[in-house]
Amino acid sequence: MEVLKKGLWIIFGLLFVLMLAGCNTKAEPVNKQEEPTKKQEKAVEKEEAELTLGEVFEKVTEASKELNSFKVKMDMKQNISSDQDASANMDINTTLEMDFVQDPMAFYQKMSMKMPELEEDMEMEIYFTKDGMYYYDPTSQMWMKFPSEMMEQLVQLSDQQTNPAAEIEKLKSFVDDFKFQQDDNNYILLLNASGDKFTDFLKETIQETLPEGMADSAEVFENMKINKMNYEIHIDKKTFYPTILNLSMDMEMSAEGQTVKIAQDIKSQYVEHNHIKEITVPQEVIEGAVESGM
Repeated sequence: MEVLKKGLWIIFGLLFVLMLAGCNTKAEPVNKQEEPTKKQEKAVEKEEAELTLGEVFEKVTEASKELNSFKVKMDMKQNISSDQDASANMDINTTLEMDFVQDPMAFYQKMSMKMPELEEDMEMEIYFTKDGMYYYDPTSQMWMKFPSEMMEQLVQLSDQQTNPAAEIEKLKSFVDDFKFQQDDNNYILLLNASGDKFTDFLKETIQETLPEGMADSAEVFENMKINKMNYEIHIDKKTFYPTILNLSMDMEMSAEGQTVKIAQDIKSQYVEHNHIKEITVPQEVIEGAVESGM
């Protein structure tokens, strides 16, 4: 899942870009409450408040070297509408939990999706390890295994190495759109992105991320436009691990004379850093899975 890896580098890259743009800028307090503390605690709080963007980035980068696993809890709301086919309009509410290990890369994901036209919520589970990718198909009520050729493409994604310096170079154009704040427990990064420059950046990122066998899939993004995209990233002051990533996006895609608009709101929480040791596919899943024909 190179997308996850690239996403982490983008976060770190944005931090570094801020360091270059304003290495003496300190985080603005957000709803900071004054409470009596011991002298040593006050000194720690003062040190945290005076950290510059560059210092925060260095600590996040150093902490990331030790971060090998985490759990993600996500709530996502989507509104999809078409300018020509009203019957295609829909609202989708999704909840997701994922256990993720970076080395060797593996994950377990459980997702529940609610749509108006479905009488019941659609449930899905996915296991991804070096031995294969398995998913539960709620329609057939069976465990399926991705075919070997698709698995090779997925492994290629996970094995790709992203050059952080290249990402940093691309992100320099977003410096003016970024804000750096803090509360009692977190450093808060805010990015409001929109317009052609961010759309072009996203297209290029997608094109570079897809392996050769899936390159044609990127064509669907050629007529994509990002109207608005807001990021909110929280970094824990003690561990310097990411704890919250919220994303609000308004975009549209055009094809064959039809325009589809997508409004998406994602709230995600990162917990249990380094608590997950490995992801194991249950034996009954392996033995009962049928190879998918996709």
